[in-house]
Amino acid sequence: MVEAVAYEFSQVEDFLNAAEELTMPYAWTRYDLLCLPPSFPYGGMENPCLTFVTPTLLAGDKSLADVVAHEAAHSWSGNLVTNETWEHFWLNEGWTIFLQRKIMTRVHGDDNFFDFDAIGGWEDLKESVGLMPDKYTKLIPELGDDDPDDAFSSVPYEKGFNLLYALERIVGADKFAGFMKAYFDK
Repeated sequence: MVEAVAYEFSQVEDFLNAAEELTMPYAWTRYDLLCLPPSFPYGGMENPCLTFVTPTLLAGDKSLADVVAHEAAHSWSGNLVTNETWEHFWLNEGWTIFLQRKIMTRVHGDDNFFDFDAIGGWEDLKESVGLMPDKYTKLIPELGDDDPDDAFSSVPYEKGFNLLYALERIVGADKFAGFMKAYFDK
């Protein structure tokens, strides 16, 4: 098992280096992965310095390693800079998806990766919007006394990503890159 995990997630240092280039130096000193039993209910779950992963991500071809890139991106968006309320959950997940796609694009060395992955996210968003009650399809839902888990879907991830991507397209990649660095550094 240890060898399979080491192989599958051998790009973690590349993920962190790419994220540092995009944002700012990693603030948590150390980054480790812990592969939990298959009963762990999530693909991955980040904590400062440590990400939990499930062995269901061990595809043998690194095709699911983007989950670890996502959790590593949370070292900036979620653990370093976070939302004040669950209604602004998109700040964690929209930024994290944006960073994940930028990280994976750099690691793969193919600019088309970003757009290709975004297309898949767009399809997930359309499905979630079709299945969720209208009040949970807003970028900033009014949760009131609702359980935040009731609103959980790809909406905050993909709508948040699409907002950030639209802003990047409007102001230009270079200006947005500068904004992104400042966002995480201040």
